[in-house]
Amino acid sequence: MERRSKKPKHKQNHERWLVTYSDLITLLLVFFVVMFAMSTIDKTRFATLAESLYQALHPGQQIPLNMGTTALLESGDQNNGQQFPDNLQNPNNPTNATTQNQQSNEDLTDAKQLDLLYREIQQYIANHHLTGEVQVVDEARGVQITMRDVALFNTGQAVLLPKAKAIIEGLIPFFKQISNDIVVEGYTDTQPINTPIYPSNWELSAARAMSVVRFLADHGINPTRLAGMGYGQYHPVASNATPAGRQANRRVNIVILRKIYAPGTAPALPTN
Repeated sequence: MERRSKKPKHKQNHERWLVTYSDLITLLLVFFVVMFAMSTIDKTRFATLAESLYQALHPGQQIPLNMGTTALLESGDQNNGQQFPDNLQNPNNPTNATTQNQQSNEDLTDAKQLDLLYREIQQYIANHHLTGEVQVVDEARGVQITMRDVALFNTGQAVLLPKAKAIIEGLIPFFKQISNDIVVEGYTDTQPINTPIYPSNWELSAARAMSVVRFLADHGINPTRLAGMGYGQYHPVASNATPAGRQANRRVNIVILRKIYAPGTAPALPTN
């Protein structure tokens, strides 16, 4: 009688946990790769995501595809005539990024030019001992030159004095360095005026501003760059209760505007 051979016993594998461990490590690696990719998303991809979310939240504006209807956009899809909301730009239009870059470069160039202009005018005022009559400040809207009325006009008049013409004429070469629009603003104090020529301070302030505008145009500044405004007594920089305060309020501003203001568009009211 033959003896049956015993089947060899298989040894138990105690390292099977490594398979699960390697799968876990792989998933973690994929997870961190995805997180890294999301952290380095560029503006174009973000705009695409924003537009996709907008379409997803507006099912009435879904875009038909061959496989059905979807509100999500791939980065290479066209807008198929869909109108994008005002606060979103079509990321698939290459002119958007180009236009934004050009605008940024223009704004940067304009800022550098106005900064240089401000420093040059400031130096000119100091060199010619005009600090008591002329001041210059660099504001958000542009470079503002403020001239006291005692250096410009006789009381209640809008005719430029010879000294005023000399001061403004010395500033004109700086204005010709750039092509920015220029706004001239006239201000008065609260002392009432009522003459056949100037029934109120509004007319007086506007006439003074236009006298400066006309002088600039007559001395080579392109008239299309110029505008005049009269604010009367309604934007004081000091108290009208004292003679010194009233004198500070009687002034003319020449403002070289930043190019973000479109030609012919009135700038925001000044803060001083």
